[in-house]
Amino acid sequence: MKKIFILLLLFNINVHSFAEKINIQIVEEQTLKSNPSIALAKLDLDNAKREYKSSFDAFLPKVNFVVNTIRKNQENILIQGYSYGLNVSLSLFSGFSNYNEVKSKAARVKVKEAAYKRVVCDAIYKVNKEYIKLMWAYENFELLKQIKEKRIENRDLIKLKYSSGNVDIGSLKREEADVMMAECKLMNARRYILAASVALMEAMGKIDNVTILETDERLMLLNDIVEEPDYSNLITMIPEFKIAKYELEICKYEKAIAIGQWLPLLAFSGNFLKSNEKWMPDQNNLTTGIYFSCPIFTGGKRYADTKICSNNFKEASLKLINTISFLKSSMVKRYNSLIDVHDSVRIIENYLSALKLQAEISTKKYVNGLESYYNWYAIEKDFIDTQRMLLDAKKNVALEKAKWRNFIGVSLNG
Repeated sequence: MKKIFILLLLFNINVHSFAEKINIQIVEEQTLKSNPSIALAKLDLDNAKREYKSSFDAFLPKVNFVVNTIRKNQENILIQGYSYGLNVSLSLFSGFSNYNEVKSKAARVKVKEAAYKRVVCDAIYKVNKEYIKLMWAYENFELLKQIKEKRIENRDLIKLKYSSGNVDIGSLKREEADVMMAECKLMNARRYILAASVALMEAMGKIDNVTILETDERLMLLNDIVEEPDYSNLITMIPEFKIAKYELEICKYEKAIAIGQWLPLLAFSGNFLKSNEKWMPDQNNLTTGIYFSCPIFTGGKRYADTKICSNNFKEASLKLINTISFLKSSMVKRYNSLIDVHDSVRIIENYLSALKLQAEISTKKYVNGLESYYNWYAIEKDFIDTQRMLLDAKKNVALEKAKWRNFIGVSLNG
């Protein structure tokens, strides 16, 4: 007993020496800054935005500075000349490929935005889950301290009963074993706080030295039950739906680009040069023209590209249908799970309220010799077990709510 007390005392000193105070806001802010998955997804999104902006270049003229050295044989006389100036070209018509390329890149940005949101949601959900476990760990430790005090109180009561000859030695040994068990569970709970702290730091993306995280926040009994949603509208918020939707758009524009290969090309070109046989040339030379090209045969590539893009479009259409079906089914299941855990908390609360009253009455009867030891012990045990059941149910509610928010694409609390 003395050794256990000393270990607990030393552990308690250790906790306060290396503890770091946090709350859910700090956890989420540090996750957004430190999580490597979020950083990678952000870079991916940034690249997609840059590609989208660069796709507008196709509508702008291309200007190049050129310098040429000209050597030609004219009537058996080798003539060498020089020229320098500007070459300008501008696409006038490209089978709508430039327009469709811009629209495709814009849809790709939407895909990356939805993918980024999913990564953020998953990362925030993971840290929320670990933070809930940390809050549960502290609340569990506090509850186990109360249980230990209650076990000691019951043991002392049975000691008095045993001294007066009203209970047997077996009943006293059981109470002493219960006290020892309560002490061991308390030590386990303290160690679990460290384990929960390490798991939370890992989820946040922190690789610092092992630190015990300390929080004053506790699991709440939520009175507000999430109302049954309009599934058809809510589904449009979910990142997976957005990804499938915009991937279909990308395939539509890529199909249009492939079809555009069958259309003629039209472009303007102009050369504004200074040329002469000597350097520096000073003779002006201006040439302009319209470039027209109509592909006739490309070895079957256009046909293959068109067929592939058409198949990709059909595949993306089916994928969107499957995604909607899966998300609707999953949404109903997840919402029902959320309501189930809410209901279980209410039921356990009612049982705990009744058992608390019953335990108080039973203890008074037992002290006055109006209740048997076994009936009193059974009621005390039920009351203690139900307290722990309620705490676990509160944790399940918090986890299910976090899981629901993550599923529908809500990344942050508040």
